[in-house]
Amino acid sequence: MESLRGIIIGSGHFAQIQMDAWAHVKGGEIVAIVSKDVEGANKLAMEHQIPFSGADTDIYSLIEKLNPDFLDICTPPATHFQYAKIAADYGIPVLCQKPVAPSQEESEQLVSYCRDKGVPIMINENWRWQGWYREIRRIIDSGQLGRLFRVYFSMRPGDGFGQSPYPMQPYFKDMEKFLLYETGVHWVDTFRYLFGEIERVYCQTNTWNPLIKGEDAAIVLFNFVNGMTGIYDANRVVYTEEVRPPTYGWMNVEGEFGNLRLAEDGRIFITLRGATEQEHVYEIPEGWKGGSVISTHQHFIDGLLSGDRDYFETEGEKYMISQRIVYACYQSAKEQRVVSCLGGTYEAMARNARN
Repeated sequence: MESLRGIIIGSGHFAQIQMDAWAHVKGGEIVAIVSKDVEGANKLAMEHQIPFSGADTDIYSLIEKLNPDFLDICTPPATHFQYAKIAADYGIPVLCQKPVAPSQEESEQLVSYCRDKGVPIMINENWRWQGWYREIRRIIDSGQLGRLFRVYFSMRPGDGFGQSPYPMQPYFKDMEKFLLYETGVHWVDTFRYLFGEIERVYCQTNTWNPLIKGEDAAIVLFNFVNGMTGIYDANRVVYTEEVRPPTYGWMNVEGEFGNLRLAEDGRIFITLRGATEQEHVYEIPEGWKGGSVISTHQHFIDGLLSGDRDYFETEGEKYMISQRIVYACYQSAKEQRVVSCLGGTYEAMARNARN
């Protein structure tokens, strides 16, 4: 069977990570790279032996010439709708990076546009595909921890301090909404994957580095539909021994029969009731952050081959819930009150969720 062929738009920091991942995906490949940075696109194409590259304005001619099976959008959020619309107008399935768009309204419009055109869209949310989270989900599903009561995640990447914060992605400094919008959404989505739907949030934010426009610290209290509580405690300025460790921090999960601890290097430890802590040995997949990007792309290709758009764990409409919760966090921080995440079109989906 021939591989599905795609065009990737973008040649920045994460496009490099995605191209490394595409080399390991079965049934799918990138055949062209385009970008506003033409030199960057040509360089990335040469490095990965991709036959076609050029400016983002070449996308129309390349679509006509190559008849691709999908479009991989790996650019800043402000351009996502523009490129997704091109793909949808041609009837080409879309893999779109997060954040989906600069606002929730535009994100909803992007997803709706693809839906109305009958084009599958999956949001490239790779966090839930990190090897340690897939393993933690297997542990939870096995029942050995019993009923879950609480999760705590301390996010400490340590890359926002000083006069040159976020050197890998310097545009972070100019984002009006930053930590929750760009990074926190990863944990919102991963918490939903691991623990079920979120009913209410209470959030506080802060900006510690005066060189950036948006928030670089946040604490969010989550109330899940199943009664569980969660805390996301994030700060990108505070000192950490290793900058941007594999997990970006550490996590504790408390359950009826035992507790689980995720370390910064991806190792998992379990303490069952009446016993001492033991390492849960498992094989961490190769690749960026526990093979997360490889697994995400493989999931996208498998979904396209299945012909079932509901196959995608982060299909556009499903992922809008995660973004909606992020904006509920901002509302909570602004108004200093608990904000409900349910209601509207998402109520039934949340109530009928896994937990």
